[in-house]
Amino acid sequence: MPAEIPLSNPLTTPDDHRVINELLRSHGLSGSTNRKDLELILTQTTSRHHAATFASSEQALSVLLDAVGVNGEREIVVPALGDTAILRAIRRVGGIPQFADCDPGTLVPTADTVERCISPSTAAVTASHGDGWGTGLPAIVATCARNEVPFLELVGTRLGSSCGAAPAGSLGHAAFIDLSQRGIVSTGEGAAIVTDNERLAKACRPDHYNESLCPHRPDEMAELNAAVGLSQIRRLGATVEACTDAAETYTIFLSRMPELLLPATTPEAVSCWSRYVIRLDETFSLEDRDEIIRGMERHDIAAAPGLTHLPSAWDPALATTCPVAAATAPRTIALPIHPALTRRDVELICQTLQLMVQRATFRRSA
Repeated sequence: MPAEIPLSNPLTTPDDHRVINELLRSHGLSGSTNRKDLELILTQTTSRHHAATFASSEQALSVLLDAVGVNGEREIVVPALGDTAILRAIRRVGGIPQFADCDPGTLVPTADTVERCISPSTAAVTASHGDGWGTGLPAIVATCARNEVPFLELVGTRLGSSCGAAPAGSLGHAAFIDLSQRGIVSTGEGAAIVTDNERLAKACRPDHYNESLCPHRPDEMAELNAAVGLSQIRRLGATVEACTDAAETYTIFLSRMPELLLPATTPEAVSCWSRYVIRLDETFSLEDRDEIIRGMERHDIAAAPGLTHLPSAWDPALATTCPVAAATAPRTIALPIHPALTRRDVELICQTLQLMVQRATFRRSA
């Protein structure tokens, strides 16, 4: 049975319903300009010149890696903490990952850990925005430029974030945007690539593969999905504001729990808060974390592991690789954030979390 409070829940409004009804009434499932219109507004939102939209996030990631030359002889630097979708895309194109350990404060790689991974075989470097923990992306971008290696920004579900004056999606060679149901802005399913590089944009466009036998041939985003995304992205500012309010409420309630490390915004970074990722302190184990998550779910509140240790997900033999990430990942929990979340919902989530943490502590001391 679905949780009463889901982990993510992109808000749909009467405007979304109207857009879909008008599309079906006037154009059917094809023949509209919604996909092109969505790509245009994505370029405006990310301060880019080109955008291409895809039917799924893993297709988009695979296409992007293939376009920058990631293959069986080339390496790609990836964060040691993150989403396993990037690993599946690397396997799909036959690439070789090199893992950059994270900063214990921001939970994203540092310029130093990235630079140690760069070699003559490196095709590209990737990094993502932290979930409210701040970012070290500008320094990583500078490192990539100095080493003449393309930087790929993994915006993921964080469209609407910014780093200084730079909106998410505007850094480096190109950026990947997840528009699936996991984000606060969704097309239902799908993703986008944005870039200023005309050659790369052409190589990434789905129609570039129409006569190709390439196994990574992607599908275009459906016009119906694009129509939903177009309606949602037009209210991105209000959505980010609602999720920021929810994050601030979490911080107020959870700051009373000494067992937790909470995300905190930094002056140079603004998070869109597609989820609220907390860390249990070092006294908690992976088993404690998983039992806390199961307890939340028994109370109809969705929760999930916050971040994955990607080296061990790629190869179990790499379980101790990148020690900061290896020590952090088993203690992270993602809590719900979405525009429909009320203050009462957040208060209930925090009360339930506190109860589950107390129970885990009692079990250890028994």
